[in-house]
Amino acid sequence: MHYVVIVVIGFVAGVITGLIGASGVMVTVPALTRIGYSVFDSIGASLFIDTVVSLVVAWTYYQNGNLNLKQGWWIGLGSVLGAQIGSIISPHISEGGLSNLFGIFLIAAAVIFWMRKEKEESDEEKSAATNKEGGIIKILRKNIIISGLLLGTLVGIISGLLGAGGGVMILLILVFVMGYTMHEGVGTSTLIMAFTAASGAIGHAMTGNLPIKAAIYGAVGTIIGGRFAARFANRVNETVLGKIVGGVFGALGVIMLFGFGK
Repeated sequence: MHYVVIVVIGFVAGVITGLIGASGVMVTVPALTRIGYSVFDSIGASLFIDTVVSLVVAWTYYQNGNLNLKQGWWIGLGSVLGAQIGSIISPHISEGGLSNLFGIFLIAAAVIFWMRKEKEESDEEKSAATNKEGGIIKILRKNIIISGLLLGTLVGIISGLLGAGGGVMILLILVFVMGYTMHEGVGTSTLIMAFTAASGAIGHAMTGNLPIKAAIYGAVGTIIGGRFAARFANRVNETVLGKIVGGVFGALGVIMLFGFGK
Protein backbone atom coordinates (compact mmCIF):
# COMPACT_ATOMS: atom_id res chain seq x y z
CA MET A 1 0.00 0.00 0.00
CA HIS A 2 2.90 2.33 0.80
CA TYR A 3 4.24 2.15 -2.73
CA VAL A 4 0.77 2.41 -4.28
CA VAL A 5 0.48 5.79 -2.54
CA ILE A 6 3.84 6.80 -4.01
CA VAL A 7 2.65 5.82 -7.51
CA VAL A 8 -0.42 8.05 -7.02
CA ILE A 9 1.79 10.89 -5.81
CA GLY A 10 3.90 10.48 -8.93
CA PHE A 11 0.79 10.48 -11.13
CA VAL A 12 -0.39 13.83 -9.72
CA ALA A 13 3.09 15.31 -10.12
CA GLY A 14 3.16 14.07 -13.72
CA VAL A 15 -0.16 15.76 -14.51
CA ILE A 16 1.22 19.07 -13.23
CA THR A 17 4.36 18.77 -15.34
CA GLY A 18 2.45 17.72 -18.44
CA LEU A 19 0.08 20.68 -18.20
CA ILE A 20 2.41 23.52 -17.24
CA GLY A 21 5.98 22.32 -17.82
CA ALA A 22 6.83 22.77 -14.14
CA SER A 23 8.09 20.46 -11.45
CA GLY A 24 5.63 18.53 -9.30
CA VAL A 25 7.77 19.25 -6.23
CA MET A 26 4.94 21.10 -4.47
CA VAL A 27 3.07 17.79 -4.44
CA THR A 28 5.91 15.29 -4.25
CA VAL A 29 8.00 16.67 -1.39
CA PRO A 30 5.22 17.39 1.15
CA ALA A 31 3.47 14.11 0.28
CA LEU A 32 6.60 12.01 0.72
CA THR A 33 7.48 13.72 3.99
CA ARG A 34 3.99 13.00 5.32
CA ILE A 35 4.41 9.26 4.69
CA GLY A 36 7.71 9.09 6.53
CA TYR A 37 10.59 10.29 4.34
CA SER A 38 12.93 13.05 5.45
CA VAL A 39 12.71 16.39 3.66
CA PHE A 40 16.07 15.90 1.98
CA ASP A 41 15.28 12.33 0.88
CA SER A 42 11.98 13.64 -0.48
CA ILE A 43 13.80 16.34 -2.43
CA GLY A 44 16.15 13.75 -3.92
CA ALA A 45 13.23 11.52 -4.94
CA SER A 46 11.41 14.53 -6.38
CA LEU A 47 14.37 15.38 -8.58
CA PHE A 48 14.57 11.79 -9.85
CA ILE A 49 10.83 11.79 -10.61
CA ASP A 50 11.16 15.19 -12.33
CA THR A 51 13.89 13.80 -14.58
CA VAL A 52 11.72 10.93 -15.80
CA VAL A 53 8.50 12.89 -16.33
CA SER A 54 10.29 15.77 -18.02
CA LEU A 55 11.71 13.45 -20.68
CA VAL A 56 8.28 11.89 -21.28
CA VAL A 57 6.51 15.25 -21.47
CA ALA A 58 9.20 16.84 -23.66
CA TRP A 59 8.92 13.91 -26.10
CA THR A 60 5.14 14.45 -26.30
CA TYR A 61 5.57 18.15 -27.05
CA TYR A 62 8.26 17.31 -29.64
CA GLN A 63 5.82 14.98 -31.39
CA ASN A 64 3.45 17.95 -31.67
CA GLY A 65 6.13 20.32 -33.00
CA ASN A 66 6.37 22.34 -29.77
CA LEU A 67 10.02 21.96 -28.86
CA ASN A 68 12.48 24.78 -29.61
CA LEU A 69 15.97 24.57 -28.16
CA LYS A 70 17.62 27.26 -30.29
CA GLN A 71 17.91 29.60 -27.31
CA GLY A 72 17.11 27.16 -24.51
CA TRP A 73 20.34 25.14 -24.52
CA TRP A 74 22.32 27.82 -22.69
CA ILE A 75 19.72 28.11 -19.95
CA GLY A 76 19.86 24.32 -19.61
CA LEU A 77 23.64 24.29 -19.37
CA GLY A 78 23.69 26.98 -16.69
CA SER A 79 20.90 25.23 -14.77
CA VAL A 80 22.88 21.97 -14.61
CA LEU A 81 25.78 23.78 -12.95
CA GLY A 82 23.47 25.67 -10.62
CA ALA A 83 21.63 22.50 -9.57
CA GLN A 84 24.88 21.02 -8.29
CA ILE A 85 25.51 24.10 -6.19
CA GLY A 86 21.96 24.08 -4.85
CA SER A 87 22.03 20.37 -3.95
CA ILE A 88 25.29 20.83 -2.01
CA ILE A 89 23.98 23.67 0.15
CA SER A 90 20.42 22.33 0.42
CA PRO A 91 20.96 20.37 3.69
CA HIS A 92 22.20 23.55 5.38
CA ILE A 93 19.20 25.74 4.52
CA SER A 94 15.85 25.95 6.32
CA GLU A 95 13.26 24.71 3.84
CA GLY A 96 10.40 26.64 5.48
CA GLY A 97 11.57 30.12 4.49
CA LEU A 98 12.47 29.03 0.98
CA SER A 99 9.11 27.37 0.40
CA ASN A 100 7.26 30.51 1.50
CA LEU A 101 9.29 32.69 -0.85
CA PHE A 102 8.72 30.24 -3.69
CA GLY A 103 5.00 30.21 -2.94
CA ILE A 104 4.86 33.99 -3.27
CA PHE A 105 6.82 33.72 -6.52
CA LEU A 106 4.34 31.20 -7.92
CA ILE A 107 1.34 33.36 -7.08
CA ALA A 108 3.03 36.35 -8.75
CA ALA A 109 3.72 34.18 -11.81
CA ALA A 110 0.06 33.12 -11.87
CA VAL A 111 -1.05 36.75 -12.00
CA ILE A 112 1.41 37.44 -14.83
CA PHE A 113 0.08 34.58 -16.93
CA TRP A 114 -3.54 35.58 -16.36
CA MET A 115 -2.74 39.17 -17.35
CA ARG A 116 -0.91 37.91 -20.42
CA LYS A 117 -3.97 35.92 -21.42
CA GLU A 118 -6.14 39.00 -21.21
CA LYS A 119 -3.81 40.81 -23.61
CA GLU A 120 -3.71 38.30 -26.45
CA GLU A 121 -2.73 40.17 -29.60
CA SER A 122 -2.55 39.69 -33.34
CA ASP A 123 0.79 38.83 -34.98
CA GLU A 124 1.18 42.46 -36.13
CA GLU A 125 0.53 43.83 -32.63
CA LYS A 126 2.98 41.36 -31.09
CA SER A 127 5.64 42.40 -33.61
CA ALA A 128 5.10 46.07 -32.78
CA ALA A 129 5.24 45.31 -29.04
CA THR A 130 8.53 43.45 -29.50
CA ASN A 131 10.06 46.51 -31.17
CA LYS A 132 9.04 48.66 -28.19
CA GLU A 133 10.44 46.33 -25.54
CA GLY A 134 12.68 47.82 -22.88
CA GLY A 135 16.46 47.80 -22.82
CA ILE A 136 16.94 44.88 -20.44
CA ILE A 137 14.90 42.47 -22.57
CA LYS A 138 16.75 43.58 -25.70
CA ILE A 139 20.12 43.11 -24.02
CA LEU A 140 19.17 39.63 -22.79
CA ARG A 141 17.91 38.58 -26.22
CA LYS A 142 21.02 39.90 -27.96
CA ASN A 143 23.40 38.13 -25.57
CA ILE A 144 21.82 34.69 -25.61
CA ILE A 145 24.84 32.76 -24.31
CA ILE A 146 25.70 35.02 -21.38
CA SER A 147 22.11 35.70 -20.32
CA GLY A 148 21.18 32.04 -20.73
CA LEU A 149 24.09 30.83 -18.61
CA LEU A 150 23.47 33.39 -15.85
CA LEU A 151 19.71 32.90 -15.72
CA GLY A 152 20.11 29.14 -15.98
CA THR A 153 22.59 29.03 -13.11
CA LEU A 154 20.17 30.94 -10.89
CA VAL A 155 17.36 28.57 -11.87
CA GLY A 156 19.57 25.56 -11.12
CA ILE A 157 20.58 26.79 -7.67
CA ILE A 158 16.96 27.34 -6.68
CA SER A 159 15.90 23.97 -8.11
CA GLY A 160 18.64 22.16 -6.21
CA LEU A 161 17.55 23.87 -3.00
CA LEU A 162 13.84 23.15 -3.39
CA GLY A 163 13.95 19.80 -5.17
CA ALA A 164 12.31 21.27 -8.27
CA GLY A 165 13.52 20.92 -11.81
CA GLY A 166 13.24 24.68 -12.32
CA GLY A 167 10.43 24.45 -14.88
CA VAL A 168 8.47 27.43 -13.51
CA MET A 169 11.36 29.85 -13.85
CA ILE A 170 12.56 28.39 -17.14
CA LEU A 171 9.04 28.74 -18.56
CA LEU A 172 8.86 32.38 -17.49
CA ILE A 173 12.26 33.08 -19.06
CA LEU A 174 11.36 31.38 -22.34
CA VAL A 175 7.94 33.03 -22.68
CA PHE A 176 8.60 36.54 -21.36
CA VAL A 177 12.30 37.00 -22.12
CA MET A 178 12.94 34.83 -25.16
CA GLY A 179 9.49 35.34 -26.72
CA TYR A 180 8.40 31.70 -27.02
CA THR A 181 4.75 30.73 -27.50
CA MET A 182 3.11 29.05 -24.51
CA HIS A 183 3.26 25.60 -26.11
CA GLU A 184 6.92 26.00 -27.11
CA GLY A 185 7.71 27.37 -23.66
CA VAL A 186 6.14 24.42 -21.85
CA GLY A 187 7.67 21.83 -24.19
CA THR A 188 11.15 23.34 -24.14
CA SER A 189 11.17 24.04 -20.40
CA THR A 190 10.41 20.39 -19.64
CA LEU A 191 13.38 19.15 -21.67
CA ILE A 192 15.70 21.65 -19.99
CA MET A 193 14.19 20.67 -16.64
CA ALA A 194 15.10 17.03 -17.31
CA PHE A 195 18.80 17.88 -17.35
CA THR A 196 18.53 20.23 -14.38
CA ALA A 197 16.63 17.67 -12.32
CA ALA A 198 19.04 14.87 -13.29
CA SER A 199 21.97 16.99 -12.17
CA GLY A 200 20.29 17.73 -8.85
CA ALA A 201 19.29 14.07 -8.37
CA ILE A 202 22.90 12.98 -8.90
CA GLY A 203 24.02 15.55 -6.36
CA HIS A 204 21.50 14.25 -3.80
CA ALA A 205 22.50 10.64 -4.53
CA MET A 206 26.12 11.56 -3.80
CA THR A 207 25.10 12.98 -0.43
CA GLY A 208 22.99 9.89 0.36
CA ASN A 209 19.62 11.63 0.01
CA LEU A 210 18.00 9.60 -2.78
CA PRO A 211 15.64 6.75 -1.74
CA ILE A 212 15.84 4.92 -5.05
CA LYS A 213 12.95 2.49 -4.54
CA ALA A 214 10.49 5.25 -3.70
CA ALA A 215 11.84 7.33 -6.59
CA ILE A 216 11.27 4.49 -9.08
CA TYR A 217 7.70 3.87 -7.94
CA GLY A 218 7.01 7.59 -8.14
CA ALA A 219 8.48 7.65 -11.64
CA VAL A 220 6.05 4.93 -12.77
CA GLY A 221 3.08 7.06 -11.75
CA THR A 222 4.54 10.23 -13.21
CA ILE A 223 5.06 8.66 -16.64
CA ILE A 224 1.34 7.88 -16.86
CA GLY A 225 0.18 11.26 -15.54
CA GLY A 226 2.71 13.26 -17.55
CA ARG A 227 1.94 11.60 -20.87
CA PHE A 228 -1.82 11.95 -20.38
CA ALA A 229 -1.65 15.64 -19.38
CA ALA A 230 0.85 16.59 -22.10
CA ARG A 231 -1.31 15.10 -24.83
CA PHE A 232 -4.27 17.12 -23.53
CA ALA A 233 -2.24 20.36 -23.27
CA ASN A 234 -1.09 20.07 -26.89
CA ARG A 235 -4.72 19.99 -28.04
CA VAL A 236 -5.75 23.29 -26.43
CA ASN A 237 -5.01 26.76 -27.82
CA GLU A 238 -2.54 29.31 -26.45
CA THR A 239 -5.14 31.27 -24.49
CA VAL A 240 -6.53 28.21 -22.73
CA LEU A 241 -3.06 26.85 -21.97
CA GLY A 242 -2.00 30.20 -20.51
CA LYS A 243 -5.07 30.21 -18.30
CA ILE A 244 -4.35 26.65 -17.14
CA VAL A 245 -0.74 27.54 -16.37
CA GLY A 246 -1.78 30.62 -14.38
CA GLY A 247 -4.43 28.70 -12.45
CA VAL A 248 -2.13 25.83 -11.51
CA PHE A 249 0.68 28.22 -10.54
CA GLY A 250 -1.71 30.04 -8.22
CA ALA A 251 -2.94 26.82 -6.60
CA LEU A 252 0.61 25.53 -6.11
CA GLY A 253 1.67 28.87 -4.67
CA VAL A 254 -1.03 28.60 -2.02
CA ILE A 255 0.10 25.03 -1.25
CA MET A 256 3.69 26.21 -0.86
CA LEU A 257 2.65 29.05 1.46
CA PHE A 258 0.21 27.16 3.67
CA GLY A 259 0.88 23.44 3.21
CA PHE A 260 4.59 22.78 2.64
CA GLY A 261 6.19 21.25 5.66
CA LYS A 262 3.30 22.24 7.89
